[in-house]
Amino acid sequence: MRFSELKSNELEIYRTVYVRGEVLRSDVAGHVNSLSISSLYRVLDQLVQKGYLLESFGQLKTNGRPPKLYRINPQFMYAIGVCITWDTIGLALVDIGGNLVAKQTLGSAILLSPNEALEKISATIKVWVSEYACSESLLGIGVSAFGPIMKDRGILSHGHHKPSLLWDYVPIKDLLEASTGFPVVVDNLVDAFMLNELALKPDLLEKRIAYFLLDMGIGSAFHAFPAKQPVSDTSSQLGHMVIDLHGDLCVCGKTGCLETFASAQSILRRLSHGKGAQVERADDVYAVIQAYMQSPEWESGDAQFQEIVLAFTAGMTNYIQIMEPVIVMLGGRTVDSLSLIIDEVINRIEVMKQQQILPAKLEIIQTNTSEDALMRGSASIVFRRELGLSN
Repeated sequence: MRFSELKSNELEIYRTVYVRGEVLRSDVAGHVNSLSISSLYRVLDQLVQKGYLLESFGQLKTNGRPPKLYRINPQFMYAIGVCITWDTIGLALVDIGGNLVAKQTLGSAILLSPNEALEKISATIKVWVSEYACSESLLGIGVSAFGPIMKDRGILSHGHHKPSLLWDYVPIKDLLEASTGFPVVVDNLVDAFMLNELALKPDLLEKRIAYFLLDMGIGSAFHAFPAKQPVSDTSSQLGHMVIDLHGDLCVCGKTGCLETFASAQSILRRLSHGKGAQVERADDVYAVIQAYMQSPEWESGDAQFQEIVLAFTAGMTNYIQIMEPVIVMLGGRTVDSLSLIIDEVINRIEVMKQQQILPAKLEIIQTNTSEDALMRGSASIVFRRELGLSN
């Protein structure tokens, strides 16, 4: 079942309920101006009869009828959310309400080749489609992976944030569509994390939001929802913004990129003054960094530590001044594991707000970057595409 079977006014109303959660009938009317009140109420009833929406009654505050409430029927449609990271390859069957119905972790991109990983993903999807009888209600498969990505073709292109050369130029979209028969969309990890937050906090939908993913690499995503226009969700390689023209050579070929200061590997190299152990697993990189920062001889006044903080602050400030978000979301293992660095960066941002270098109302939020969040966000890529909420 597809949203394409809905008429334009039905889709507009469903979309309004989807992004705002449980809403009063009068609130729907406030966001849909293309219909008369009587026509809008009729369409709401039709969507309930078709199974797209669920109807309930709110608490009665005065004499009269209790107000009608509408919410999406979470078990009416599903998507598969797949995540491919250095340390985890996993997938979940997610209903359109954002609930994880089933979940499976398959291994890691370090240990599995693309063919092995995709075979396991396809096999799991086939089991779930049979077990949950969702072949007709499964809208598609959303995959989030390390970048860079050719999004229009669903290909993991050549890049320096992949665990091995085996993951260069992998046509994930074509391979998964051929093996499962379902449509596939591929996006960056940072986009999936941001979409997870928007799915959980629909009140943020109409705000300008920047999301910074601080991890093995550094990525960014931006969300805006202008009135009467589709949502604009874009991702970029914040990590390759040049911070120091005379800095170190970056793996991308430029010099002085933010990642030469503040990717996980660069933080390890700087804090260990070039003596850091060579480790492959991302979690191990962070464990070694934490060990250095907890050692008796380490001090937060260390020049390398201050350079890392300064670079982070400069990159974030440049992005904020260009894109003008009202909310900045921070996520990733650097945020989760290296609070000394992140707290110092946030303190400096707060000082610039007081100095009116940055907007005083700018809000900084630390987000959930769990495996579940990533899978839910990956499925949201499918839901939002089907609803015309992303361009």
